[in-house]
Amino acid sequence: NGGHQGMQAAEYLAEAGSTLEIVSPERFFAPEMGGLNHVPYAEIFQRHGVRITINRRLIGARREGNQLAAIIGSDYIDIQEERLVDQIVVEHGTLPLDEIYFELKPASSNGGEVDYRALIHGQAQAVQRNPQGQYQLYRLGDAVSSRNIHAAIYDALRLCKDI
Repeated sequence: NGGHQGMQAAEYLAEAGSTLEIVSPERFFAPEMGGLNHVPYAEIFQRHGVRITINRRLIGARREGNQLAAIIGSDYIDIQEERLVDQIVVEHGTLPLDEIYFELKPASSNGGEVDYRALIHGQAQAVQRNPQGQYQLYRLGDAVSSRNIHAAIYDALRLCKDI
């Protein structure tokens, strides 16, 4: 994912004394974070000797005695490397937290529907699917997918600015 959740987990492990390698298929380290947030993580990781490997990804793992063999590959060439490790932590986003959305959807006036034409043109949402609906309901942020707070704020701004 390349966001704070993975970097915070790595920071926690590094501060706890674990030997750590961050492997990412991205072309640079932590692409979802801005430059100002990058610096503190880079300092911590350098202080603790964290190895950063880019343009590679974990493609498999298997038991090897008391350890795990992490199999690391590339999207660019047919290559595989193995590293014997004590643990593997995978940060690959989160599942949507959409239970509340689906509980509220039947009592909403719009059935959770977005009028994308109105959204694109900066107009108020006017979808009416349930005349007895008590409110308009929209799914945004982590109710949709693994996203950062800024994406959720912008979703809400676009949907609610004309209310």
